[in-house]
Amino acid sequence: MKSYLYSIQEAFEGFKRARFSSIMSIFTIAFLLFIVGFFGLLSLNVNRLIQVLNAKIDIQLFISNTMDDQAVADLGAKILAYEVVENVEFMSKDIAAKELEKEFGEDLFILLEDNPLPSSFIVKIKKDYRSLKYVKNLTNELKSLPGIDEIVYPSFELGVLSKFSKIATIVNSIIFVIVFLGSFFVVSNTIRLIIHARQHIIKTMKLVGAKESFIRRPYIIEGVLQGLIGGIIAFSALYGLNSLIHYYYPGLLVVTFKQMSVIIVAGLVFGLTGSLFAIKKFL
Repeated sequence: MKSYLYSIQEAFEGFKRARFSSIMSIFTIAFLLFIVGFFGLLSLNVNRLIQVLNAKIDIQLFISNTMDDQAVADLGAKILAYEVVENVEFMSKDIAAKELEKEFGEDLFILLEDNPLPSSFIVKIKKDYRSLKYVKNLTNELKSLPGIDEIVYPSFELGVLSKFSKIATIVNSIIFVIVFLGSFFVVSNTIRLIIHARQHIIKTMKLVGAKESFIRRPYIIEGVLQGLIGGIIAFSALYGLNSLIHYYYPGLLVVTFKQMSVIIVAGLVFGLTGSLFAIKKFL
């Protein structure tokens, strides 16, 4: 127990001896973690938005006016038989006219003798198939059915969001690698400086028979502390930014405390990795 207390004490002494390097290391890690955390939040929320939109995917099939009631019923049964389809709702010409009149005014069809709007089916997709890939496959198959004049679904919006999600994931992965390498470098460099400043003490400890684990432990703790403190600073900055955005734009970013706390864990891991590398190479 005493040896661990000594190691912790020595770790804090190391901070004092290389105060400037340690502070710079901590704030560099904090800044890098803040960047990766920020892009991580954006990526999470883009994926959340895609899931929300996917949950509301409805395909509207406009039916030919030449079809009689029986043919329409048969067509609806065929559509419902598809594996990806959860429900098929029929919208008559009259209902479509009422919906349009609600939006644009009651006098919309006053000059027309007949309702020109076609009947349609609103097709709801099963939860496991609510993605652009399955919707495209389904619409391609539905086009071959007789009696369907037009198929409408939000293909452009879903396509743009899907591409943006992939780009955001790639960018976030690249940034994460850069942040890891940057944090790894600054921690290992700081530990190297501390080891170099204490070469005389380290040699003396080895001469008196101190175990390598005992000699190395303070430097590991220093690296972990640097990463941990940097992670806490980055977490605090992200939490403040998220609170500010939520105050002015409620619901724009949705992130849990648990998701944000990953930044602290990442800082700890970066600090530990950097210190272990420095110890292995310079001690």
